[in-house]
Amino acid sequence: MNVSERVKKVVQGLLRDADEYHRGHEARLARTVELLVRLNPTGRMLELGTSAFIPLALKELLPDLEIVVTHFDKTRAVDGKMMHGLGDKKLKLRTFSLDLETQELPVEDGYFDIVLCSEVIEHMEIDPMFMLSEINRVLRSGGRLLLTTPNVLSSRGLQKIIHGVEPYFYMQYHRSGELYRHNYEYTVRSLTAMLSCAGFSGDVWTEDLFEDPIAAAVNQMKLAGVNVTNVGDNIIASVTKRSGVVDRYPIGFYV
Repeated sequence: MNVSERVKKVVQGLLRDADEYHRGHEARLARTVELLVRLNPTGRMLELGTSAFIPLALKELLPDLEIVVTHFDKTRAVDGKMMHGLGDKKLKLRTFSLDLETQELPVEDGYFDIVLCSEVIEHMEIDPMFMLSEINRVLRSGGRLLLTTPNVLSSRGLQKIIHGVEPYFYMQYHRSGELYRHNYEYTVRSLTAMLSCAGFSGDVWTEDLFEDPIAAAVNQMKLAGVNVTNVGDNIIASVTKRSGVVDRYPIGFYV
């Protein structure tokens, strides 16, 4: 059984009794797991903002990988064990309960071999470079970062712009006051620039992992003389720590 087949079997098994959110994100979750398995990390992995799905999947696919996660719950100890579950499947993991924009991760420099930051950076409200700087600090030299985030310049975003609508993916406010909206949505260009400032380089590209693409919107732009690229709805960055932080407050992101 090849990697794709193994991942598909595990993902479908986990999603069988999962909630609507996870079932609706099956393609993205499966692709994230596949990319991690293909990287074949060893040692320690940190997942920022876990939903439990990734650790549960990797427990079956990469059983020797030590996984630590974060959770935004200030009522708990900053560093402790916490049960994470998906349906009736549960896993007890070392968990850092903290604010990723203001609190340092409670480990020494170079502690982790790989970091996963999946669908997190778009939720940052005040200081995403704080999080990226901390990722840089806790990764060993040459360590890997796999980061995903929605692409504001997707074919669906272009379709919205053509019809006079804001291109954002998930910027709506919640009546309940919940803080789950997106505060900043990136393009490949802007995310690559921010990662470079944080000391990372590597591959950054897009894939359609949320919905089917709208080819007509891309064609309309090309007919208008605008050559657009990287129009998948999800940005994927598979990058390596090359140096320390280069620019803590990059111009264009901070004033």
